[in-house]
Amino acid sequence: MQPYGYRAALVGAVLVGFVPLPAYAQHEGHEAAPSALPHRMWSAQLGAGWRLLGMAQAFPVVTISAPGEAGPLRETGWYISQPAIMANLESPGSRVTFRTTLNFEGLTQEHGELTSGGWGEGFIDSRHPHTLLHEAMVSVNGWTVLGGHASLSAGKGFAPYGTDDPMARPGLKYPTNHHLSQILERWTVNGVFARSGWSVEAGLFGGNEPDSPWDFSNIESFANSWSARLARRWGAGDGPMAAWEASASFGNVTEEHDAESQTTRLWNVALRHDGTVGSRRLQALVEYSRSSPERHDGYFSLLGEAQLTSGNHKPYVRIEYATRPEYVREGSAGSDEFFRYDHDAEPIGVTRWFIGTFGWGVSATRGAVSLRPFAEAQLNRVSLHEGPAALEPAVLFGTDAFWNVSLGLRVFFGGDPMRMGAYGVLDPMTAVNRSMAPMPMEQQHDAGRPEALP
Repeated sequence: MQPYGYRAALVGAVLVGFVPLPAYAQHEGHEAAPSALPHRMWSAQLGAGWRLLGMAQAFPVVTISAPGEAGPLRETGWYISQPAIMANLESPGSRVTFRTTLNFEGLTQEHGELTSGGWGEGFIDSRHPHTLLHEAMVSVNGWTVLGGHASLSAGKGFAPYGTDDPMARPGLKYPTNHHLSQILERWTVNGVFARSGWSVEAGLFGGNEPDSPWDFSNIESFANSWSARLARRWGAGDGPMAAWEASASFGNVTEEHDAESQTTRLWNVALRHDGTVGSRRLQALVEYSRSSPERHDGYFSLLGEAQLTSGNHKPYVRIEYATRPEYVREGSAGSDEFFRYDHDAEPIGVTRWFIGTFGWGVSATRGAVSLRPFAEAQLNRVSLHEGPAALEPAVLFGTDAFWNVSLGLRVFFGGDPMRMGAYGVLDPMTAVNRSMAPMPMEQQHDAGRPEALP
């Protein structure tokens, strides 16, 4: 695991350049938590009814893994984790929206981020850096379609499947289920129809995962995969800001490896809550995910997480019980290559993981820049589910139970992160934009602006 250097400083300068911006808008749906410190999203009126909204973030962090244990997981890593700029360009009435997220992890954590149990895109026990162009989606929105609202979105981003990107959720370390519960960084065309608290989404996309932060070639596999998601929302708040959300998703993903293709079916069911308990804000998620590849057994994950915001304090917890694939590693213990495998290789076994994540964050400042120091600990227990004796945790890791701790600072410029994974009439930034300034009555009539979002 390599520390960040001059490239991280360059990214920091880019993010800081996002700060001196002229106007802010309160996050819609978050006002119900009076104990939370006010921290508003940046917004700029561009003229002719167009508006630009956005925020940026970067998390300097150190992770110490398996202290006191001999073995390859006894590592210390220094990172700037999850450095990103997120922005929406919204037309009058949000008829047309351009959503973009730039992610700079390819510069700040080129060799991945130490994450016990993590896997995907050629990294294992380390989280891969995401692509520079994390999202670039154009949405055309109709606010009066068959008594509801509809959108057609196209570009690079999330297929309509599963739950929110972990980047917008409480924990620092991504859960093991990241590649079971999200289908991201694909070239996709998504459609959505929402009415009376219900929504149905469907997407056609390229199944190939990117091979590196700079890889955009998976557009070549476009239209070989599809997914769908059905959701119901209720309680206080409107649309993506509703207090309760239940969803069920299915994905049929085809990937090409070494001139051969393999199709994996994915399932996800989830229940999400974002509401108040007295003067406190409670965010919670429970989900189950499962995969079924063509040529070998699949994997599953059962996950529950919650964060309680009370005044300046944000304690959170996540429990995950899951299986994951094991691969032939590219290097021996003590090298960066121990955390890498051939992205085109077939798995050689399966391990079973129980991971408890416990964290505490504090909102130290308010305003355009929010500084939030935090500490996060993970307890890991691993067992061999299937495969050769070389995959026994005592052999592979030197132990079957270990822990790690991360200390760091979450820095937000111009707003909190918003939910990631849906577009058009279900995009939270679009919901914020439509709530900020009422249109004149004649524009409301033309745009068919509803009393409330779906």
